[in-house]
Amino acid sequence: MNFSLKRILISVLLGLVTAGITTELAYFFLKKENREPGIIELVIPAGTGERVRAGQAAPDIPRDLHFVVGDTLRVINQDNENHQLGPLWIPADASASLTLESEQNMIFECSFQTGNYLGVTVQEPVTWRTRITGIFFAGFPLGAMFAVYSGLVGSQKKKENNEDSA
Repeated sequence: MNFSLKRILISVLLGLVTAGITTELAYFFLKKENREPGIIELVIPAGTGERVRAGQAAPDIPRDLHFVVGDTLRVINQDNENHQLGPLWIPADASASLTLESEQNMIFECSFQTGNYLGVTVQEPVTWRTRITGIFFAGFPLGAMFAVYSGLVGSQKKKENNEDSA
């Protein structure tokens, strides 16, 4: 195997390793939202309707929710009043569900928040296939860039050696 081919293969391997490390670090730090779809329960505690009318925030209910495509939001109403969340009508002491089927950002009208809205973000889940694809889509161009620059550095050193020997 000649020197140029070895240099290119080492550069591509270095690019894949570098891309693997950086994409896996990104996955590690973002994996809270990067998970398989499931059933997510949101509980409306007793007394929430009275708190909202008094201008107080409902305890343990976030203002924004994050989901992955395929999640099912199950809202459980433990309050003695009926509530609404976007298309869901949740009678007192009952529950309602909504399957989130597409990637989108939404603001739902919400009767159990003081601002009368709830932000919902739905994103694509990250699977092992998307992780591998990300490594290859980043690794090969990075490896090609390493190969080009290593060739430039190699030719510069060869040029300097020729000048020194002359």
